[in-house]
Amino acid sequence: MRRITATVEALVAGETRTSSSAEDSALALLPIPRGARLSALQARGAACVWCQARLTIETAVDLGERPGPGGVRIFPRGCDSCARGLADRVYRIHVANCRACLRNAPCADRAALRRLASEGAP
Repeated sequence: MRRITATVEALVAGETRTSSSAEDSALALLPIPRGARLSALQARGAACVWCQARLTIETAVDLGERPGPGGVRIFPRGCDSCARGLADRVYRIHVANCRACLRNAPCADRAALRRLASEGAP
């Protein structure tokens, strides 16, 4: 929960990210366990980073390239169920902390997180 809150706090503080799409943006907001805590299967995307379920191309949600331990890049993936559940939690934290959303001017992250939580990843 602290990592989710820290992610949202970074966004509220004005840190910027670039993303090719709203879905990628929402997926980038989902915190994953630290690289050192991931199994080899999780680090290479063969198992869900959250529940450790084995993944196939059809069941995997690509979470994008991320920094791993020792400067190595990892390519984590998650199952749709975990990604949707976490997106819902991050969405709730986001709308309670985002300056734009609190002013009734919903931001792009809010819309992307809501879509990911309700529809799943593309």
